[in-house]
Amino acid sequence: MSTDATGPDDDPWETLTRAAAEAAAQERAREANGYPVAAKVKLGKRERIVLAKRRSSRRVVRTLAELEDQTSVGEVLVRQLVRVQLILSIRLMLLTVLVLAGIPLLFLMPSLGTITIVGLRLPWLLLGFAVYPFFVAVAWSYNRSADRNEQDFADMVEN
Repeated sequence: MSTDATGPDDDPWETLTRAAAEAAAQERAREANGYPVAAKVKLGKRERIVLAKRRSSRRVVRTLAELEDQTSVGEVLVRQLVRVQLILSIRLMLLTVLVLAGIPLLFLMPSLGTITIVGLRLPWLLLGFAVYPFFVAVAWSYNRSADRNEQDFADMVEN
């Protein structure tokens, strides 16, 4: 008679514990005899996958299909998004060039070129240190505006 048979009075947890102990003993025996032991599998964290809500608008589906199929309407929509992003980048590039070119031109006046702050002359302070926060501000502004343009495009496509 087998000890693995479970009846209505047997505890399932005890049976599971016994089976785990037997499996561990068999693994130790295999390892002692020189057989390779299978690598232990580490289980990852469980994730719950939720499907997105279905959109009921036929217009959205049609517009998205036009974008994916590259029809003339979708092509015009994408071309307009690219144009808006290009205009934004050109505007911010011109601002950057004007500010960076304007700083040396500002110091052609002898009175501004000789001002000293913390032992450094003002032109070196502005060109060496002050331009970096300006670059960060321009980059932040571009990123924010580009995201807004893309969001407007997505809203236009969906509505």
